Amino acid sequence: MKQHYLILLPFIILLLGGSNAPILHSFDIKTLSGNIHLTLKHGVWKLWEEKPVYQNITLDLVCHQGECEPEVWGYAKKFNKDVDHQGKLEINNLEQLSIQGISTKKYHRSWELKITMNIQSHPWSTEILPAVYKINLIPYKNQIIGSYQGKYKQKRLQGSVTTKTTKPWPVSISDHLAISPQEHPRLVFRKQQLSSLKEATKTPEGQAILKQLETTLKKPIYYDGYVPTSGYHASGYCFLALINNDKKLANRGWKIVEKSMKNPGRRLLEHSPIVAGVALAYDFCYSLWDKNKIKTVTNWLAAQTKQLVKGDSPRNNWNSNAGSNWNARARGAAGLAALAILNEPGISNDEIYHFMKTAERNVKRYLTTAIGDRGFGSEGDHYTTEPLFLTIFPFLQAYSNVIGKDLVKGSRVQWILPHYIMRMIPDNNQLNVTTYGRHRYYAGSSLFATGLVTLPEDLLPAILPIFEKNLGLKGDQSFGVNLPHYAPFILTFYADNHNHNTQNPVELFDYNFVDQQKGFYNFRNQWKNQDDFVANIFLKKELIRGTWHYPDVGSFRISGLGETWAKAGKSTNSWEEENVVILPKISPWKTSKPLFFVSNPDGSGIVTLQTNTNWRKNSKPPVGIAGLRSFAVDYSQSSGVPGLFVLVDRFIGNNEAEEFKEKVWIMHTAGDVTIKDNGFIIEGKNKATMKGTFIVPESVKITTEKTEKGTKIMAKGGQEFFVIMTVQKKSSPSLTIRGSGMDSKVTIGEQNISFDQDRIRLSTINP
Repeated sequence: MKQHYLILLPFIILLLGGSNAPILHSFDIKTLSGNIHLTLKHGVWKLWEEKPVYQNITLDLVCHQGECEPEVWGYAKKFNKDVDHQGKLEINNLEQLSIQGISTKKYHRSWELKITMNIQSHPWSTEILPAVYKINLIPYKNQIIGSYQGKYKQKRLQGSVTTKTTKPWPVSISDHLAISPQEHPRLVFRKQQLSSLKEATKTPEGQAILKQLETTLKKPIYYDGYVPTSGYHASGYCFLALINNDKKLANRGWKIVEKSMKNPGRRLLEHSPIVAGVALAYDFCYSLWDKNKIKTVTNWLAAQTKQLVKGDSPRNNWNSNAGSNWNARARGAAGLAALAILNEPGISNDEIYHFMKTAERNVKRYLTTAIGDRGFGSEGDHYTTEPLFLTIFPFLQAYSNVIGKDLVKGSRVQWILPHYIMRMIPDNNQLNVTTYGRHRYYAGSSLFATGLVTLPEDLLPAILPIFEKNLGLKGDQSFGVNLPHYAPFILTFYADNHNHNTQNPVELFDYNFVDQQKGFYNFRNQWKNQDDFVANIFLKKELIRGTWHYPDVGSFRISGLGETWAKAGKSTNSWEEENVVILPKISPWKTSKPLFFVSNPDGSGIVTLQTNTNWRKNSKPPVGIAGLRSFAVDYSQSSGVPGLFVLVDRFIGNNEAEEFKEKVWIMHTAGDVTIKDNGFIIEGKNKATMKGTFIVPESVKITTEKTEKGTKIMAKGGQEFFVIMTVQKKSSPSLTIRGSGMDSKVTIGEQNISFDQDRIRLSTINP
């Protein structure tokens, strides 16, 4: 028996046992397909205070029915989260079953691998040492388990192996033609597409896009600031130069590039857009610049790629955490720059390929960490969407063109545009969204200008008509081109001659759009016009360490009838700027979990969350408190109004403890507020109203405070809150209340409302 089986044998005997075990527990090679991630326990080590400290490493393989690509990549977050390790699959052996009288062609007893990895201890270290792992795996109860033996830095290693298999990502593009050396353009569109792109400029859409491009090129050029635009301006001139074969425009682009290279951003956050813009300009102007210019920019892009991949010091605010917008900006730009110069003469293409793959892996980690399964970003709308149009979408498009694989299809990033479509309300070509997170805005039309070209075709019927109606020829005719580099992306999209049937977004994406991973619930009554109702609530299921996050556990937004009724407060990191119940003497809750969710086909629904417990420090016995919030949305009109909203807040734990006793219910609104009896009335600019009634507390004390962009409503007077809000154009309906307190039964029209333990009950949803 081979030595490495000695480790595995006890597990095989324990887990499989019995003479029939090989038949019951065998590999079907059809299941050995996709991205296979092998985590080796204690697979790497380094000295800490002169003692070896061991960390896990995950090795990533791409396989199809047991046949795996030779390239292997590894990642050991605790060893060093800033380094990806490149390696090679040396041996891939599936031991076939041999059982008398049974065909075992498809089935295999065990899987033996030998992988050699180049381990780099630090991104700035030149020391790269080999590690060799011999891995043996067996199937068990829909899992793959096993063990390994290895050697790294003169130490012998051994331990268990756990595996995870995911769908192939990125997805290979079947009709892709490999790029030839020095082929340009290649990033936004390929060289062979140039003639069709020139034809597209003659269409009404193309003419409008070029007109908007020329408008953006007249804007001031910024060589510094949070988003330097110099590189993007250069790319705009170079794109026009390529389309028109105009060397004067190419020279104008060169002068901006030359100045951009001499004015790097003060940090990697600001430097990333400069690099991305120069990479695009280089690609468009490649055939129009002389060899010296090309060589100069090639070498510069190579150096910037290396810098952006390796990162910077935290002293310069550098944040390489997977879910950070810093990581997204920098690694998107690095990947784009690497793809621009891949296979160019005079540089180390092995090194550029390594940096490109490292950038790709960082972008993938960002997309799976920061973006939820239906497109909600954990850092808030601004910090999520800004990196997308600056570097991520350009990288994704370039990656498909150059590498021939699609990073968008089937991934979370394909849900970005549907996500915002389902939240936005159209109003005079402004696609408004009530935002979450810092700065209180999102990228808007920029997402569509750069993102449409990457989107899977089956999603376009619900998105393209809205884009064209608001931003295309039927709208303001800007096509979302607010920065020069957007123009080639949206023109490339139209040059592909997309002809799609029109489909209403709520029919394709459902009236209730839910991001399960992040805990974002969106309720929409229709997709029609400015009177649409959109309400949502953010549970904040995850706290991504090392990234920006807002204290918005359970905060909600409500829009409808052309008004914003519940909105965000000002952009400060303060709990009271959200629509929540605050406890002034403690810190905000960090996360919550869903307890209950139900929805109706008309977009109505109910969701209940429970927060984490906030504990008094060093209390014996433990003293703590958690919040429970139930949020109900009713669009059935059974109450006599188009929008009915109910909020219940209860608290679990030591309500009477001194620091937990005071509670303040808060809602921010854009309208004018009048306090009346045990509630409030908000009047919008178009005379529509929201009436809010506190069932609990019975002796509620309501105050208001003027803010920069509206009014803050505050309510005190009890330990629980039960609030009913109706939105209407005419007079508000009357409420009939039976009982008292949290046991109250409320009737509005034909709608019956009550609260039961952990959920609001509506007679039209969950009677």
